[in-house]
Amino acid sequence: HAAELLQEEPGVSAGAQRLTMIIRDNTHRLDRMINNVQTLNHGERADRERVHFGSYLRAFVEQFLATEKLEVPVITLELTVDAHVMFDRDHLNQVLWNLCRNALRHSQRRAGSIRLVVGRSYRGNAVRLDVNDDGTGVPPESRGKLFEPFFTTAPGGTGLGLYLAREICEANGAVLEYVESARGAQFSVVCATG
Repeated sequence: HAAELLQEEPGVSAGAQRLTMIIRDNTHRLDRMINNVQTLNHGERADRERVHFGSYLRAFVEQFLATEKLEVPVITLELTVDAHVMFDRDHLNQVLWNLCRNALRHSQRRAGSIRLVVGRSYRGNAVRLDVNDDGTGVPPESRGKLFEPFFTTAPGGTGLGLYLAREICEANGAVLEYVESARGAQFSVVCATG
């Protein structure tokens, strides 16, 4: 509220306006996270819809690169299967933003440092999305704690991102897991087809 009041003051510098926008955006992000935790804790179900995965992911990659102001095409998309999945679109957004921001933070930030790979899952009639980065990977001592609430290795991190992402996936009938990889980190989301 104080940031909004400051923004309305006459003669506020461009730098101060930018800082108040950052405060506002992060406040909204935290508010959404808290609301999602409350929603999940109250057992409310996701509003699942049929999402064309290929179209959705192409638009997501474009938006991610623009929002993060990345001039290099850091993310590549590989579609070996182009299917529809059943997922709440807002929830899918939150899960992918979390996974891709984590991947970006740990990657080398070069062209193709983050790979989104879509293929058939070994779990029946499901689609699997792998989010891979070219970073150093997850240390063995941290792997068992990745999805615990409040566990973080990022300075200033809340430790709720992966926890919420997994809970959101479960609410949508999907599975989020860490997969050991020879290079970097890999997280997989296995979704029901629609």
